[in-house]
Amino acid sequence: MKLSIYGRKITLTEAIKKYAQEKISRVEKFNDSIIKIDATLTASKLKTGNTHITEILAYLSGTTIKVSSKETDLYASIDKAIDILETQLKKHKEKHSRAKLQDNSMKKTYSFDYIADEEEKNSDEKKLVKVFLPIKPMEISEALLQLEALNKVFFAFTNVETGKMTVVYKRKDGDYGVIEE
Repeated sequence: MKLSIYGRKITLTEAIKKYAQEKISRVEKFNDSIIKIDATLTASKLKTGNTHITEILAYLSGTTIKVSSKETDLYASIDKAIDILETQLKKHKEKHSRAKLQDNSMKKTYSFDYIADEEEKNSDEKKLVKVFLPIKPMEISEALLQLEALNKVFFAFTNVETGKMTVVYKRKDGDYGVIEE
């Protein structure tokens, strides 16, 4: 991780740089995809008193997180900005891992056992055939259309709403049934 600390309207002493480096390097453990961090420390005088602003830009692979903190004390401003950055990095990592987990669940394949064709049904000896179906995410109404178009007894798919494996089937009375994982 590359770290850059800049000062605006303030002279950066070694103590300030060291403090900021220690605090900022601490956030690396929250997200391992951090490429670069730029921190800008600003001091300004207002009618109400001195104000210190800490702005941190964290460049991650694929996104950028910007954090800003405004306090009367420079060290308090750095601490507050780091706390906010830690929270944002945790959220980003959790969101990214949740999306990855959801993406992996969509790639599941399910196997079904059934009798292969009419010739095998008529013979006394029945074979067990395994078929692997890639599960395409869709709504139940779309799955029912697929069931009718393919003229099958059942159709397996991943329900878009729940993200779970679902099977729709045609019942003997002509209605439809749904089985969900």
